[in-house]
Amino acid sequence: MNVLYVQYWDIDRSKEDEYSSFVINKYNPGAKVAGLEIVGGYYVEVGVGPSTIACFTANDLSTINECVHNENFINLNNELLNYVDNKRSLLAISTGRIDLKKYKIQEGIWKWNHYYTVKPEKKESYRAFIRKAIEIIDKIDFVELTEEWHILYGGFSDYLLEMSFKDPYDIARLMNNEDFREMEKLLKKEIITDYSSKILRSTERFEKPRWITF
Repeated sequence: MNVLYVQYWDIDRSKEDEYSSFVINKYNPGAKVAGLEIVGGYYVEVGVGPSTIACFTANDLSTINECVHNENFINLNNELLNYVDNKRSLLAISTGRIDLKKYKIQEGIWKWNHYYTVKPEKKESYRAFIRKAIEIIDKIDFVELTEEWHILYGGFSDYLLEMSFKDPYDIARLMNNEDFREMEKLLKKEIITDYSSKILRSTERFEKPRWITF
């Protein structure tokens, strides 16, 4: 099972150098020791903040539970508050409908993340939609349908659908793709509520850290 643990925050711009040093030299290594695998860090370019996102994965929920009760990791998160504001967390599990492979770090990419809740009476329609979405997006060579997550806590909706791009221009290309627009229109009109989205840019602070071997 892929488990996603996300932390959001706004950096105190008056302490940006100290923040960068802390994240690279203490926070990232400490998260690894606590049992988390770092899979990306992002800036929110379009959408509601907080503006910085750190993404971690684990193989199961028990690992996350052990991590958040790890004294050293608790202390690191308390120390992090010296450099950031508006800190929040999100926990989600993979639905297994998009990709069953282990979730890996992605370098130098952009993401268009979609957040929503499926209407109770539309569960089967939603499953059919996901199957159709996989079929359509597989034919488009500039976008990857990366993962579908069921949000357990920390969000304002139930699902997160992740799309990855090498170039932000390709997000605009997808928005203008006729098949995608029809699919998106159906989803928003008939199947889901509480929709929002964010466009994210990866940050070098979390790209293939030197203390991790891939």
